[in-house]
Amino acid sequence: MWNKIKLILWLIILLAVAYFVSMNTSPKVSVNILPTLKTPEIPVALIIIVSIIIGAVLILIFTITDWISYKIDKIKLNRNIKSLEKEVEKLKKQLEEKQQTVKKLEGEIEILKNKEKITAKEGEEESGTV
Repeated sequence: MWNKIKLILWLIILLAVAYFVSMNTSPKVSVNILPTLKTPEIPVALIIIVSIIIGAVLILIFTITDWISYKIDKIKLNRNIKSLEKEVEKLKKQLEEKQQTVKKLEGEIEILKNKEKITAKEGEEESGTV
C-alpha cells in the first residue's frame, strides 16, 4: 500500500515539474557555476531538468550509503546472534551436566546417610547389650 502511495506522489511531483518546465521554455539564462565559469545561455527548462536530475542522483547516493550501512549492521547482528545461540547451547549442555552431577551427588549422599543410620543403629544395639 505504501509503495502505491509513493508512486502516486512521485507522479504528481513529476507532473508539476513537467508543467513548470513547459511554462518556462522560452527564457534563456546563463548560470554561474563558479565565479569565473558561466554556462552559455540555455533554456530555463533545461536548467530545471538538470537540477532535478542532480538532486535525484544525490538522494540516490545518500540512500544507497544508508542501505549499505543497514546491510552491514544486519550482517554483524546476525553473526552476533549466531554466536550467542551457540553460547546458549553450550551453557545448556553445561547446565545439564551440572544437574546430572547434582543428582549423582544427591544419590551418594542418600547412600551415605543410609550407611550412617545403619552404623548408628548397630552402635546402639552394641551399646545396649553391654
